[in-house]
Amino acid sequence: MKLLPARRNALFLMLASLLLVVLTLSLPLLHFQTALYTKRSPNTFVGDEKYTAVREEVEAEAAAYEAKGISTSITEQVTERVNSKGAKTSLVAFSILTQEKRTGWQILASGLPAAWLLRILLLCAVLIPVICFAGIQMAGNRQQRDLPANATGAFTVSVILALLFLALAPVAALNLNLSLARKVTLALSDNLPDTEVQPLFAALNGFLYSGAAGDDIRNMLGTFTYTLSPVYFVLIVPGILFLLCALTLRTGQIIKPLLRIVLYISVISFSLFILYPFFVMFITAFRSNVETTDMYFLHILPTRWVWSNLRDTLDRGVLRYLINSLLIAGGATLVAMLCGIPAAYAMARMDFRGKRAYLGFVIMSQMFSPVVLLVGISRLMNTLHLNDSLLGLMFINAAFNQAFAIWLLRGTFVSISSEMEQAACIDGCTTLGALLQILIPIAAPGIVTTLIFVFINSWNEYTISTVLISTQTNRPITVGITQFSSFNMIEWQYLFAAALLATIPVVILFMFIEKHLAAGLTAGGVKG
Repeated sequence: MKLLPARRNALFLMLASLLLVVLTLSLPLLHFQTALYTKRSPNTFVGDEKYTAVREEVEAEAAAYEAKGISTSITEQVTERVNSKGAKTSLVAFSILTQEKRTGWQILASGLPAAWLLRILLLCAVLIPVICFAGIQMAGNRQQRDLPANATGAFTVSVILALLFLALAPVAALNLNLSLARKVTLALSDNLPDTEVQPLFAALNGFLYSGAAGDDIRNMLGTFTYTLSPVYFVLIVPGILFLLCALTLRTGQIIKPLLRIVLYISVISFSLFILYPFFVMFITAFRSNVETTDMYFLHILPTRWVWSNLRDTLDRGVLRYLINSLLIAGGATLVAMLCGIPAAYAMARMDFRGKRAYLGFVIMSQMFSPVVLLVGISRLMNTLHLNDSLLGLMFINAAFNQAFAIWLLRGTFVSISSEMEQAACIDGCTTLGALLQILIPIAAPGIVTTLIFVFINSWNEYTISTVLISTQTNRPITVGITQFSSFNMIEWQYLFAAALLATIPVVILFMFIEKHLAAGLTAGGVKG
């Protein structure tokens, strides 16, 4: 069957990409060196009897390694200087080195975790042309818009495999570095469990030294250095070619679907970057104390999920702190909205003397930091007998968020046509009735947005609560959570467990009122 030129060219390019993968894996991709033996001989000059004796000793050690099947080379370094008495001294340092290279196929045959990733990568490279060839056979000479479902499915699978190929290339390199560097360092410093040390050393002995290291593997890995050849990253080139060809077969074009894939990858990457701190908070909340103090962070997920951390955190008063924060934030939000809605309506609809000055004063009030006003706030609360009370914190948080609420709600009311109120008044509503029955339902998105910000600001407040609250049972969660941090130690698992509990009320709030944030509720509101 005669193939369409574009499909034939795409298939040939895929086969060439597969050949490039095979050639890349056939090249030396890993270069490593190990210092097997070092001998330093002071007061030794090149050519004298002591030098000859030491040289023979080093050569005998090298022969012993050669007998085990480890190729060696001997290097020497001579350091000469003149001492304080004017006499010339010399230090000769001999080193027995083994330098080897490993191809991609040898990495594939190793017992390292990276070998499995490379095997999947190679499998993708083989399957992509095969699946695309099958899809081309199904498509026949049909044009792109007339492709049968099975051909479209085959091309879609090839696109997915190409993306998987591109993802596995850097992941395999990172995993190889993890095995050769990080895990080796942990094993040599006895920070890796014995159940992982022995399989790791066995795999490295077979891969690096062809099983000849034996019991000396720990000492040899102590002086082991390696370099991953830049040639390895040539694998990205066939991955890109696979993707371009698969997209051409799937959609008949390249630029538009490629830009869409780049957009999706960018959005997913940015989302993962934003959510990573929350991921760390979540998994650390269920780690054991030993794992939380492991600075190497070897395991991404806890090796043992300690669900009792949440119970222990609640037993130490966190539930009471959460209730206090809910009361403070809820009360502050209620007060701020009750005062802010009428004030914002007046700023949007009424003209009175001093309006401009009042708006300026509202803005200026946002310039003062709570820290600057701490002394005055503390004296005011003492005068009102509201110090060390939840009610006092409610009013303070409401006051600090009042200016923000007024300005945000004023903008919402300004954007609503005054004709709606006029129509309501014609129908018999008073000004207050028009506000309650017409404007507030229409302004729901702005009110909900203001409510969310006021609630979150009150929930996260820390400075004022630290100064005014002295009774432990009256602490909000932002202050109470500090009990897990001291000068001597930080109980990370409890700290993150409490932080996880502190995020739950805010998440629930968003779940219930998120639907009210949609815009466009004013459409069709004008009578006509």
